[in-house]
Amino acid sequence: MSSRTYLAAMLLSVVVVSKSKAQSTSLKIPQAEGVSSIQQPQVSSKPATVYGQIRMEGMQYMTPIPESPNLTYSQLLSARLSGLKETSWIDFAADVSGGTFFTRGQSHFVVSEAYVASKKAPFRAFAGRKKQDWSELDRRWQLGLWQPKFAIDTLRPEEQGLTGLFLDYNTSGWEIVGFATPLFIPSMGPDIREEGGGLVSDSRWYRAPSRNYDFNNNINTIQYQLDIPDTAKLTANGGAALMGRLGNKERGPWVVVSGGYLPVNELILKRKNFKDISEEKVDVTVSPDVTHHIVKSIDVGYTVGRMKASVSYLEDDPMEKRPDPEWSIQKLEPIRAYAAAFDFSLADIFTKTLAFQVEYLKVEGGGITDILADGQPDDFTMFDERLKFTNALSFRVEGQLASFFSRPFVTRFKYLYDYDQRGSLLNTEFLYYPSQKWAVVVGGDVLGVQDEKHDPSGFLNQYRANDRFYGGMTYVF
Repeated sequence: MSSRTYLAAMLLSVVVVSKSKAQSTSLKIPQAEGVSSIQQPQVSSKPATVYGQIRMEGMQYMTPIPESPNLTYSQLLSARLSGLKETSWIDFAADVSGGTFFTRGQSHFVVSEAYVASKKAPFRAFAGRKKQDWSELDRRWQLGLWQPKFAIDTLRPEEQGLTGLFLDYNTSGWEIVGFATPLFIPSMGPDIREEGGGLVSDSRWYRAPSRNYDFNNNINTIQYQLDIPDTAKLTANGGAALMGRLGNKERGPWVVVSGGYLPVNELILKRKNFKDISEEKVDVTVSPDVTHHIVKSIDVGYTVGRMKASVSYLEDDPMEKRPDPEWSIQKLEPIRAYAAAFDFSLADIFTKTLAFQVEYLKVEGGGITDILADGQPDDFTMFDERLKFTNALSFRVEGQLASFFSRPFVTRFKYLYDYDQRGSLLNTEFLYYPSQKWAVVVGGDVLGVQDEKHDPSGFLNQYRANDRFYGGMTYVF
């Protein structure tokens, strides 16, 4: 995810308040954290089912940032609570989460899913915030084109649900889902604020826009200011979508086709420049805005036993939005994405079962150009990329490797290589369960590129200094 993502996600959430130590003008960014959609069995009224998790984690980055030494180490206490209440005629479901960074004085509390659902099958109506399997490609590669993301930590993005009315006719052989909404909640990232004329954040996963501006062959310093419109102006952007499934994704052949006209989940940026000829600086006012896009996707797959293979296509066509005179605005280039995936699991490996995933992604387009009121390109572009990866192959394995003192030891490993960026990303995590409810967690992430001069604005190159390791404990109830 580019820095544009974080700067653009300047507000909105079902519920969030971030607290910053800085005394300068600040921008509060709502956070959201999600888990898998809640599935309801068709049963009569019964007591509510509640699932919860508490996690305490310390994280150490290997390379300090001289201007932000406080971002080298962090401690996070987080919690998640999911609940389902079934009655004889309606269901209530919710998935909420929150967290506190002790060393940064920042907190978040948000809703990932919250809806009511009718009881009668196969036709059901859902009202509220809910996840839906619109696209395998979008979900697997966490593109955030169909559904928004929570990305305060860009290596741990969580897919969020859309908010509105869902009408779902679902059988084992086929399904049709219709969705409509008057409300928009964008993807969320770290808290951004004004400080010393720049836009800064207490996050290792944010890169501030350039503060250099070439005016008449002279380099001027940019002084940024934030102009946040009323929340209602950004949230009052509706959309609609339709999804159809033929076949059972659990066995045999299947195909899923989706299409929608929706707001782009990442807010676009518009800016207004003011130059005082007598001074070598440029005042730039930055404001978030919303544009819509037409998004279409198709997934074709086959599932047999422990194996699942699929190929996917997704296209995204953003609407061009023209700014007012004296302003410029981001123009998002269309995206054409292709992917293939193969999932399988092997049993009886040292008496254990391991799950494997091999995936490939190819993206065409996805650039950003700042344009003027007449549609012509501006001579300055704040950010130029929409996605983290554009030509990537990934391999993932997860499962129980061994047992110690009759308790499970689980590993999660993922390696990704992006051919366009000539760089890689390695994620590892180990969990040991001394009891059924407690787990000790140790993990690390390593980013690298072969040539630092190749693709300087690429995700892996920008964040190659963010190698880190972490450890903590998780309690589940």
